[in-house]
Amino acid sequence: MQRASGSEERTPLVQPTYVFESSLSRNYQKRLRKFQCAVCVILIVILTVTMLVTVGYNLTTDDVTESPPIANLTVTNTDLQPLLKMSWPLQGPPSPEWPTKTPTSEEIASAVAQGNDALQERRKMESFLTPLDKDSPASRAQRAAATSADVKPLADSAYAAEQATRSLINGTNSSLIDGSVGVGPIINGFFPEPRYCRPPTAPCETSRYRTQDGSCNNLENPLRWGVSNTPFRRVLPPSYGDGISSPRTGVDGAMLPSARDVSVTVHRPSYAHDSTLTVMLAVWGQFIDHDITATALSKGENSSSLQCCNTNGPVHPECFPVPLDAEDPYYQDYNITCMEFVRSAPAPTCHFGAREQLNQATAFLDASAVYSFAEKKTWKLREGMRGQLKMLRIGKWELLPPSTDPNDGCNTVEMNAKGRYCFESGDERANENLHLTTMHLIWARQHNRVAAELIKLNPTWSDETVFQEARRIVGAQMQHITYSEFLPAILGVDVMWALNLTLRSSGYSDIYDPTVDPSIANHFASSAFRFAHTLLPGLIHNVDVSTGTVSYTHLHEMLFNPFALYNTDKGARHAVKSAMDTPVHTVDPHVTSELSNHLFERPIVVNSTPSTTPSDPMLHPCGLDLVSLNIQRGRDHGLPSYPAWRELCGLSRPKTFQDLDAIFDELSLSRICKIYKNVEDIDLYTGALAEQPGGRLLGPTLTCLIADQFYRVKVGDRFWYETGDPDIRFTFEQLYELRKTTLAGVICANEELLDLAQPRVMEALSATNPLVDCKELPQPDFEPWREGPNEMTKKTKKTKKN
Repeated sequence: MQRASGSEERTPLVQPTYVFESSLSRNYQKRLRKFQCAVCVILIVILTVTMLVTVGYNLTTDDVTESPPIANLTVTNTDLQPLLKMSWPLQGPPSPEWPTKTPTSEEIASAVAQGNDALQERRKMESFLTPLDKDSPASRAQRAAATSADVKPLADSAYAAEQATRSLINGTNSSLIDGSVGVGPIINGFFPEPRYCRPPTAPCETSRYRTQDGSCNNLENPLRWGVSNTPFRRVLPPSYGDGISSPRTGVDGAMLPSARDVSVTVHRPSYAHDSTLTVMLAVWGQFIDHDITATALSKGENSSSLQCCNTNGPVHPECFPVPLDAEDPYYQDYNITCMEFVRSAPAPTCHFGAREQLNQATAFLDASAVYSFAEKKTWKLREGMRGQLKMLRIGKWELLPPSTDPNDGCNTVEMNAKGRYCFESGDERANENLHLTTMHLIWARQHNRVAAELIKLNPTWSDETVFQEARRIVGAQMQHITYSEFLPAILGVDVMWALNLTLRSSGYSDIYDPTVDPSIANHFASSAFRFAHTLLPGLIHNVDVSTGTVSYTHLHEMLFNPFALYNTDKGARHAVKSAMDTPVHTVDPHVTSELSNHLFERPIVVNSTPSTTPSDPMLHPCGLDLVSLNIQRGRDHGLPSYPAWRELCGLSRPKTFQDLDAIFDELSLSRICKIYKNVEDIDLYTGALAEQPGGRLLGPTLTCLIADQFYRVKVGDRFWYETGDPDIRFTFEQLYELRKTTLAGVICANEELLDLAQPRVMEALSATNPLVDCKELPQPDFEPWREGPNEMTKKTKKTKKN
């Protein structure tokens, strides 16, 4: 792979034309040259002084691991100045006090009995329910949530406790309950409880490697903070309609406007692009989102999907469908007046009280999207030799291993008949769209490439040692890319510095704080980090370099349609290039109709013929609305309204629609005023997207909430890759190599057909970000991982206990 050379010409082929200047012209030219020289001298002096100051600053801060004090920093957008005056991480108000007197043991026993009765009644009803048609968009949406079968018993227990809570506060004055009943008495074994509700039975063992499920990261909270299958973290108390679990209502107690009506009114399609960023930014955002969040959904009998728009039978209590107007501008053509929506599964909270939802993923950027957060799944993905992950080999190419589950929402009879299956990865959502599947493929290849390098340097290492070391390196590289490329693009370098999110250029960091809970916030997973949906364009740009042909793919055709990767010569290459070449939309309320009308609509399969398309396309003629689902999810989770989140972030809290004049753009404000009756009714998702960003990618509220979560993910991670902890740390030499990591470098090293890439693939091509030969991109050298035959064995022995 060599870069095309430029012209070899050195001298012109024609005689130069001489121009004789007049005396006046010569004097003018002399004066001009003197002026230019003077300017050059001044610029050189300024640059020299700047370099001396920078070097002096670096010398004085060589041993400092923290960012400069916030007071010494300036933020370019005055709307963000309040953020600098706050202490981080964000601390919300305490949970509301339990609204009634402490219940007696008899009252608790009676409430528990009622809770168990309610659960048994629900189980009886579930045995008669008809699950969703597995080929429907709604079924694919539920499959996309990838709820494990392990969640069902946890959710059943939480549901019973929720009904018991309802019994305990029965008759309580409703004026004493404002959105949440707070935290009640300890359940203390009255219902089956997960291990995080009990004290640890054994101390954590010291290891240089993370546990698979995130346990023992925080040694004081080893089973709860950041661990998979634990409740989300709340910053603001929930705002439930009944204070316990029912979805949020308006301030007057009435139902909020239909989420679909909000979508149609406020979140209309737009075609404004942000030419400085590419779709790769959104792809990476989704990839790491799946690494740290996985909201579990409520399920029926045997973890079956729930149908909520069927009016011919009983409706499951976890149903919360979106009503559609009979004159909906899109769905009226299909005579559809109900959009399927099932509520998130409740999580046991160890107390009687308000509902909380369950995060199945670990909160740490630990590459669990590659390896899974469940040991059983990880072993299924491993080759069992040389530390490798299983791959499907087609000639010289490697793809992810195939998924042969016919009910995974992705596989089709037509493609399976051709020997083409969807794929297995560490995260069940890997097939959700072609770009995401390709990212999973690249990182599985990256693991195997790193593992091969390690065993070449250390041929005596065991399969386990090679696997864990490669996993450790891949996790560090994902952290480095996220904080060096992704977050600066969405938050801005000034906010990165202000919150100490920047990475060190050398040495170790002692930033870890065991008092910081890294658990994912409910509002982050269910609303704030969903901003990337507005980035996605309706058409994905594809360029065939060999022919120069430009083509476009509708976004919805890429959902649950990874079969293009079987075209090994072009599939992954085209997917990567299209993400690198396609500009994103701006972050605003506008969302492409590909997502607001066609979500999870069964796509026409790539390279299909009429005989390979679904047999009855009119059975499910249209897709879902992602915006409606996002808004509905926030209400389902009881997220307080938008003004409360501005106040939490130290920003002005609007009390009237007029207060929003300086906050929202004029068009968004006029539409929001039409759909909401009160400013206190505005959903977080809608309000935060309507904020004027002031020249940045995100508005101040989204900047605040996202920055806070990533601050916790970094500062609350004992295994953060820059740590100087002697039991965990990389060597200085290893860190030096890891800091060479870029997403462009990882892509180029693992996609052989890719010859050229811009160094910063989340940014568009420019004079400062030009296409370069893949061979010119820096790559880590793994020589610092070479060790003696017994050295690694000593490091991995778990002998020291805390």
